Amino acid sequence: MKKTLLGVPIFMTSAMSSQVQTAVNMIGFGGGTSLPVWSAIDLGFFEKEGLKVSLDRTSGSLEQIRDLMVGKYQFATTAFDNIVAHTEGQGSAKYDNFDLVAIGGVHSGLNSVMGSKDVKTFADIKGKAVSVDSPTSGYATVLYQILQNKGIMKERDYKILSVGGTGARVQSLKDGSAGMAIVSSPEDMELKKEGYHLLADAAVEIGAYQGSVYATRRRYAKTNDKEVQAFMRAMVRAHDFVFSEKAEAIAVLKRRIKGISDEAAEDMWTRLTGPGGLNPKAAVNEKGVDMVLQLRCIYGESKVPNAPSSKYMELGWQTAATK
Repeated sequence: MKKTLLGVPIFMTSAMSSQVQTAVNMIGFGGGTSLPVWSAIDLGFFEKEGLKVSLDRTSGSLEQIRDLMVGKYQFATTAFDNIVAHTEGQGSAKYDNFDLVAIGGVHSGLNSVMGSKDVKTFADIKGKAVSVDSPTSGYATVLYQILQNKGIMKERDYKILSVGGTGARVQSLKDGSAGMAIVSSPEDMELKKEGYHLLADAAVEIGAYQGSVYATRRRYAKTNDKEVQAFMRAMVRAHDFVFSEKAEAIAVLKRRIKGISDEAAEDMWTRLTGPGGLNPKAAVNEKGVDMVLQLRCIYGESKVPNAPSSKYMELGWQTAATK
């Protein structure tokens, strides 16, 4: 039986359409970098693998990690730095049994440094506050390093305001409580249209960086290997789809981001598939992993031990999915 969705043919056998789907819950931060997950849901890639995936948006990493650790969600998109920080006891909360690991790569640092209407240059942040999710993990360390590269020093030249996810950081710019924040798309584009200042592309400023990753708990994977394999097969296919099927991928963006214009959707696709964008085949950016660990050594509460990156990743499922 042949079906189409958003112009993309989906071939379903009678066995596939009637098979029992395993329900799994996923939590992420939203924004354009969710395009592969949206595509996997909308185009039936998960369904083909026997999964029924629901996707919720978190308000911040503190809540996200908590919900993962209590078993509310089985999969997540989260900053790779969040996994490293919590593994080393440097995260926003402490967990004796923390076992979240990266199983694939989402993107390589696709974020913008945005300034408020009165912060037109990096120097203008002096004496003001920057807003972050967690002050000790995630993209906060990226912002600290970009500012340091500009000669603006943490704890000397600016204050740090912990507010939560992208929506909260956008609000902090609008209400004047912060003068700068790292913001993902499409919120960065919307802010620019409203007169806020796009000061830098984080991926350009920082170089190789592993941004968000697909993650699950080792405990869950140990007893649900089949589901983890299926999840990564769907995500590899979804990343391939985004890169190879421009028109259809843009259609998913327009379906999922209400009110986005044709021009903005095309611009977003170009950025998502360009430097620092989505990781081809949902692979992890190895050089980017090294950068994350370097920044954690600089800005973490204590030095990250000289441990292999496998301490924070289990990439066998992604490797198998590409075959």
